[in-house]
Amino acid sequence: MRLILPGVLIAAAIGLFVLYTNGAYQHIKGLQAQVGAFDDALDKAKELKSRRDSLLSKRNTFSADNVQKLERILPDNVDNIRFIIDINSVAARRNLSLRNVSLGTISDARTKPNALAVGSSGDPVGSAVVSFSLTASYEDFLAFLQDLEHSLRIVDVEKISFKPDTIGDAAGRYEFGMTIRTYWLH
Repeated sequence: MRLILPGVLIAAAIGLFVLYTNGAYQHIKGLQAQVGAFDDALDKAKELKSRRDSLLSKRNTFSADNVQKLERILPDNVDNIRFIIDINSVAARRNLSLRNVSLGTISDARTKPNALAVGSSGDPVGSAVVSFSLTASYEDFLAFLQDLEHSLRIVDVEKISFKPDTIGDAAGRYEFGMTIRTYWLH
């Protein structure tokens, strides 16, 4: 009896460990790993909040006029209608008007996401292509391009084509076709 009772108690302890204690211990280890992941996420959130507050305090040192200029240079949304109106107003200063305006591709996808990206596509900057035509003399067209160059909005002229104006009867006028790309922040 003296050897049987300790053997039964040892077997009961091993059975209790296998059936209950080990499962509970593994469950607790899993919960501890989740707590660690949540703590890391919380630390990163605090770090991002302090970075945001630091950037906001720097932004608040800018004058309202400078902030407005920055938002015109690289807006935080795609507003192609406003962009076309802005281009048309640049042309109107030279007594020109845009015709055959068409919105081309809107690109915000990227194959390899950037670590600094903030947009859903993984790219911090999106772009859109706008095509249009206008009729002008060569000098007026150059002046229009210079005005476009000096405007606050970032644009890339991707394509320029021209042909003699067959509609009007004024000599020295051409029909210019342009394709330009503009950008915005995500």
